[in-house]
Amino acid sequence: MNKILATSLCVFVLWSCSQKDSYPLSAYTIDYDGVLDTIMPHFAGLHDSITGAQRFLPKNKAYMKVHKQERQYEWLHYTEKEGYAYFMISRLQPSIKRDKYSAICGRFQRDKNGAIDSASYEELFWTWKMKKDSLFVKSAKLFKTVVETGDISQYTPEKSAGYWVEFPSRYVYYDKPSQTWKAKASY
Repeated sequence: MNKILATSLCVFVLWSCSQKDSYPLSAYTIDYDGVLDTIMPHFAGLHDSITGAQRFLPKNKAYMKVHKQERQYEWLHYTEKEGYAYFMISRLQPSIKRDKYSAICGRFQRDKNGAIDSASYEELFWTWKMKKDSLFVKSAKLFKTVVETGDISQYTPEKSAGYWVEFPSRYVYYDKPSQTWKAKASY
């Protein structure tokens, strides 16, 4: 039984390693660190002293820099399609062993000068927290699906058998005007 399990695991790992990334970061020559610094205030956990309205103020950049290091933000995928820049990043999530990560996927448009248009920013989904190896496999599938079809409903908590997408869900949606996740009213 152990030999079968070990063989299956080896085959899966070799297959995973042989799969070419559909959206490699090397396909674009952009300042990924600068892009992350620009979009991070949208989804970074804020210090108690920083209100939502203050998240983009220059005086809070030092806090965002510390947050970025502590949460170990890392680019997973990036592509541009039909006027949008799609991104997926991972970050360390709170856990006992400090070995769980989640991914945030979103998109934004650029203005005529190439700068990020903050008003167009939207988050498409957040994954559940999981170990890094699982996140890499699932994030590639999810990113490809959202970029190519725009529909990840089969991976939402109500429809997927595993832990793929935490939200959106039946109870949580992304409110684009306020650029925040909100709970749906339940009756």
